Amino acid sequence: MELEPKESSSEFLMISDADPKALEIIILRSASNRIVVRNNRVGLYTQQFNESIPPFSSNYYLGGVPEHMMPEKLKTLFPNQGSVKGCFRNVKAQNSHIDLKRMESSGLSFGCDSDLLVAREAHFSSQSYLGLALTNIPSLRSNFYSSFGFRTEQKEGLMFYHHDQDGVCQVFLNGGHVVVRAGNSEIKTQKTYNDDNSHYIAIYNNINGMRLYMDDVLEKANEGIRLNTRGRSVTTTEGSTFLGGMPDQSVTSLTGCISNVFIKSEKSSQMVLNLLKVKENVNVPLNCPAAKKPQQIVAAQPKHSNKPKGKHKKPSGSRSRNTRESCQGEMSDQEAGATHFSGSTHSYQRYDSLPSSPSSMPHISMAVRINSSDGLVLYAAGGQRGAAVMSLSVSDGHLLLLLDGGKRKVSLRSRKKYNDNQWHTVFIKREGEKISLIVDGISAQSKRMPGGDRTRLAGPLYIGGVPPSLTAPGSGGFVGCVRDLTLNQARAESPAHSQGTVPCFQSPLQPGAYFSGQGGHMAIDESLVLGRDLEIKLEVRPVLDSGLLLHAGTSPDQRLSLVLRRGEVTVSLNSGKGEFSTSFTPEEPLCNGRWHTIAVVKKNNVLQLHVDAASEHSVGPKQSRSAGSKETVYLGGVPDGVTVPGLPAGLPVFHGCIRQAMINRRPAMLSKPLAVHGAVGTQGCPHM
Repeated sequence: MELEPKESSSEFLMISDADPKALEIIILRSASNRIVVRNNRVGLYTQQFNESIPPFSSNYYLGGVPEHMMPEKLKTLFPNQGSVKGCFRNVKAQNSHIDLKRMESSGLSFGCDSDLLVAREAHFSSQSYLGLALTNIPSLRSNFYSSFGFRTEQKEGLMFYHHDQDGVCQVFLNGGHVVVRAGNSEIKTQKTYNDDNSHYIAIYNNINGMRLYMDDVLEKANEGIRLNTRGRSVTTTEGSTFLGGMPDQSVTSLTGCISNVFIKSEKSSQMVLNLLKVKENVNVPLNCPAAKKPQQIVAAQPKHSNKPKGKHKKPSGSRSRNTRESCQGEMSDQEAGATHFSGSTHSYQRYDSLPSSPSSMPHISMAVRINSSDGLVLYAAGGQRGAAVMSLSVSDGHLLLLLDGGKRKVSLRSRKKYNDNQWHTVFIKREGEKISLIVDGISAQSKRMPGGDRTRLAGPLYIGGVPPSLTAPGSGGFVGCVRDLTLNQARAESPAHSQGTVPCFQSPLQPGAYFSGQGGHMAIDESLVLGRDLEIKLEVRPVLDSGLLLHAGTSPDQRLSLVLRRGEVTVSLNSGKGEFSTSFTPEEPLCNGRWHTIAVVKKNNVLQLHVDAASEHSVGPKQSRSAGSKETVYLGGVPDGVTVPGLPAGLPVFHGCIRQAMINRRPAMLSKPLAVHGAVGTQGCPHM
């Protein structure tokens, strides 16, 4: 029989909000023959029986039931054994404490970590939705900010709806395009995003207008359009916020996933919302199914009858070879001899000297493929006394050549725009007292140089941008590719220094940071304290099965490392009381061409490693009360002079992509890192 609650509207019936509860099932035999269920001493169910309640003489189960023991009546309700995600402690039966560690168990880890009792993703379908209870949120005209990730194949559907005293902000899909409306303004993306890939959206809105970022890139689509919203408004009360849909049945709900929802609060503490704590959940499971991907055809691996036993042991060599053979590798659509620049002061090449020329000013030519409306392409710094300064930049899509001779300056601006992501040949040459800018051999502009034939150039020559120590027009650098750089009709030699540059690919790039395997790293955070509880989350797509993914700390007794070695993921930590680590080898190699999530959680002296849906943990020495200093977090490698104790000998440099990094639930903007060194691209990853 199914019992009816004493009060169907009681708030104590809800227990899946990650807060501690004291649940009691009290069986009163003898005269009363009653069963009472209480939550925090509040009665929820009471049932009186006419017959005596028989004593229990068999087993009972916590958290789930073995599949063969599941009663038939419950199989329709709990098709997957009814297992819960949660913690049990202080379990008593007949006034005696139960030692859970001595009980037979399956799929458990001991130690209740509150950080695990959170839900940061939800799957929506049909008329499902989440209703949020938000407080201390800035109004739409007072620096409102929200961001979230999503994944869907659907062309239509509401993802976000917020109503406050200044109006309504809503985010929805229209024909696969993302549309954001706030007040009477609207932004509609140029691209479609219903590709079943993960995307991240960020919205800023205040009295001056609205900004929309898709995958860390500012959306420049028709901003500030005034709309006639009559006939399509939805009636909601002020203070309403919904995800994935809303109670109004006329609104098309999202079919897909939403994750990592962040809404800026006026309080000092900021964090991603825990979706377990929503005000209303209407048919929304708080986990997302895996994305639909084409199945790879891979030969079955031979089974070894002499497989060693043990938690982390594996056949020496065979697993690593099989893992390596399963690596998918990159698509070979690189543009031969072309270099990609990321459009920042972290991305440039330097040539220390220019070839001598009878005119003291060399002819310069190159092929460029421009993917930004502004930015520096070339800069001759005038390092010697009396030398002129020359720059070639993109300005609102036009090519702009500036020559500064000291007393007089000249500029040449192309008539056409060239930020069309197509290859164009640019030629800068001197003829007598004139300087010319020629594009694609037909579009030419010329002017008389300042200083006439006495004007000369000297190195160094920068391509793609300049370091922060220099100031130059458009010094932020351009986004795009350069190839076939020639100086006085001679192909340029290798640059003296190259930073933040990677190979150029023919196909459009996907969001993320690309580590090209030539060595390099980026700094993404400077506030990680290893002695405190911490949480780090990465989304990675390695090309190789080995490499250093993440490192923090500069001393042997204050460091954290996340290493991939022959398919095995290992996290090791030392916060001053000794090193401890945990490892996991996924059955499906991480270099299989798909995106994978790796999370590291430290709570007190428990270190947890999550790889996609699997996890391992270890217990280390008791932690000191002293938290320690703030450490810099590096991705893909470490600077010269920083040693990583215990790093396997011969470990190759990391080669692959990272598209999301979160440090203590704060997303790091990989397109604008704190620092970049070596062959790292911050503007996208090649397709695989």
